[in-house]
Amino acid sequence: MIGTLGELKVRQILLEMNYSIYRPEVDIYGCDLIVELNSGVFNRVQIKTITKPTTDTAIQVRCVKYVDRKPAIDVIAVYYVPLDKCAFVPYNNEKALSLALTTAKNNQKSKRQWFYQFERYPEFS
Repeated sequence: MIGTLGELKVRQILLEMNYSIYRPEVDIYGCDLIVELNSGVFNRVQIKTITKPTTDTAIQVRCVKYVDRKPAIDVIAVYYVPLDKCAFVPYNNEKALSLALTTAKNNQKSKRQWFYQFERYPEFS
């Protein structure tokens, strides 16, 4: 049920951003949603719902089953329940995504992606 609630929330957020969205009849390629960009290009979106952080400072999303998949996923939408927010991360064939919520205990800044930097849907083609 949590996953379904996350999918509904992501759809709501995208509709509020004035995107046209479409739902595939079946989810055999890992695509939960199709988003039509303002340019007319379509993106395949996989939605993940996260209910608690993976570490003290970040959340992680496993993407192993989408690596090298054809047709490819364009965006991973990560809905984080405690914040009631969504991050739209361009998917580049990674096995996992790590999104920081707070500063790391060791103050690491290099190669750290913030959840908040992906709150807008990426307009790319």
